[in-house]
Amino acid sequence: MSALLGNKGKTMKIGKKFERETSFFNNDFTYLGTGLPGGKASGLAKTQEILSKYFPDGQIAGMQVNIPHTTVLLSSVFEDFMKNNDLYNIALSDTSNEDIAHSFVSASFGGLYAGDLYSLIENITKPLAIRSSSICEDSLHEPFAGVYETKMVANNQSDRTEKYNALINAIKYVYASLFFQQSKNYFRTINRDVREEKMAVIIQEVVGDQHGDFFHPVISGVLKSYNFYPSDKIEPEAGFAALAYGLGKTIVDGSNCWSYCPYYPRTPQPFNNIKDLLNNTQKEYWTINLGTINHYNPVAETEYLIHDSIFDILDRSILKHVCSTYDHSNDRLIMGIHSGGAPVLDFAPILRAETLPLNRVITEIMQACETETNSKLEIEFAISLGTEKDPLPRFGFLQLRPINISNEMVDLPEIEKNSDELLLSSQNVMGNGICTEIFDIIFIRPETFDIHHTAQIAADIAELNEIFYSNKRKYLLIGFGRWGTSDPWCGIPVQWPQISNAKAIVETVLPSMKADFSQGAHFFHNMTAHNVLYFSVDDDEAKDLDWNWIQEQKTINETKFVKHVRLQGNLQILVDGRQSKGFIFKHGAKK
Repeated sequence: MSALLGNKGKTMKIGKKFERETSFFNNDFTYLGTGLPGGKASGLAKTQEILSKYFPDGQIAGMQVNIPHTTVLLSSVFEDFMKNNDLYNIALSDTSNEDIAHSFVSASFGGLYAGDLYSLIENITKPLAIRSSSICEDSLHEPFAGVYETKMVANNQSDRTEKYNALINAIKYVYASLFFQQSKNYFRTINRDVREEKMAVIIQEVVGDQHGDFFHPVISGVLKSYNFYPSDKIEPEAGFAALAYGLGKTIVDGSNCWSYCPYYPRTPQPFNNIKDLLNNTQKEYWTINLGTINHYNPVAETEYLIHDSIFDILDRSILKHVCSTYDHSNDRLIMGIHSGGAPVLDFAPILRAETLPLNRVITEIMQACETETNSKLEIEFAISLGTEKDPLPRFGFLQLRPINISNEMVDLPEIEKNSDELLLSSQNVMGNGICTEIFDIIFIRPETFDIHHTAQIAADIAELNEIFYSNKRKYLLIGFGRWGTSDPWCGIPVQWPQISNAKAIVETVLPSMKADFSQGAHFFHNMTAHNVLYFSVDDDEAKDLDWNWIQEQKTINETKFVKHVRLQGNLQILVDGRQSKGFIFKHGAKK
């Protein structure tokens, strides 16, 4: 990302050095220390340049547009912390994530920047997000999306020392996450040494509104200027947006949210009926707990967070911009909040009635960012509704990073659906290119698949992936439900390092496990960056998937739920990203 943004120097070139007298809220972007700002901070610095150039008054269509108030601890702060506490021995060991986190949180932060950070939080009562901004993170081909932890703190303690300690512990926890097992595994899969990494950290105001003892945005979103799953008659370049009520953790974890094309916000979603829609819309949300914390746990990412049901929200008026109401007696949806029915998070008031000018804002921002960076992009944002003191709604720009798009021209052949040479085909494929290097298939066994055991299935696949990594081989991965979901009832809850040697992935369906694609998830950002071909196979296409042929291949490894087979020849995989269509042929060129 730093190459894209032209920030290759040793210190920040945008923003101002933090000064205690000016305070956190008087400047949009300040920094402490020296060294490198990392990927996220560089993206925000570039964002500030773009917003100042294109929207100098800080507004679009009556909505405030800005980055949240931010202070960056540059990489020298991390280096000093590691050196002064002699932490590399335990950090590079095979000890558990929890033990590493405890060692970091117990270490001394030192006095050099303690006064500045104490001054920073002294007069702030809003929650803060402590986010990684590593020097390796968010590069075009090695995105590190979701590899490190983010921690949000309520920041509402009455005692200033308690507030300071909560902030410092969160910073140390984010530092520690660099050395958690998933991070080490990720470095290994991209053939890099974790010791190369240096961590900058962003201290950032959380964009949102207070609702009693809760604090969260009314909308969190991920916007992409390229849609890997375009609907009929919508070009991939029209982009894609995923929206969720509450904190953006819902989206990046791969849970149910609402997706649509910003240029066609009223286009009906591809649900078969209202029941299908109800089953696949968001029902739970993440929020920051401003009330009593029953158990403080500084080594837990969710220490100050609550995962709650939208049906438990007592004052449903706060959902007026994001909900329709399900009228059970007439089996229909009514836009807005109405008594006697269940809320449905379909964002219809905004997308159809334009109660907030969200689509105008995100389309103008997307165009400006693409023009300035000459790249397809992903943007994370959050929306707050405003207060009596500051009534304008606010678009908070949280992150900017590029999307890797293959420009290889792939022409698909004309072929009958029932051809003996065809393993499967799909009209919904993410990626672009030709792959002829696969001689192995790992698949979830349909005869033993059990939704209650998806965590075990993920562990089995991870063990097989480790063998492929050691042997430097790629494979085709086939399974049921959504890959990379955080909800084990929707699919297989793998993390990216657990399937890193899969070159092509197939997501097929079972009647009990239908779910929307989750392009907003960090898991999917890693896939696009590594140009993994991702096939989503619907009900009709699943009927033509040749399971018999797969089962006839030579078994190499198997567990109760997962099997690895080796083919006599290689597969040939063709994906045309222009049409989001693809084929997998049973035989390509022979060995």
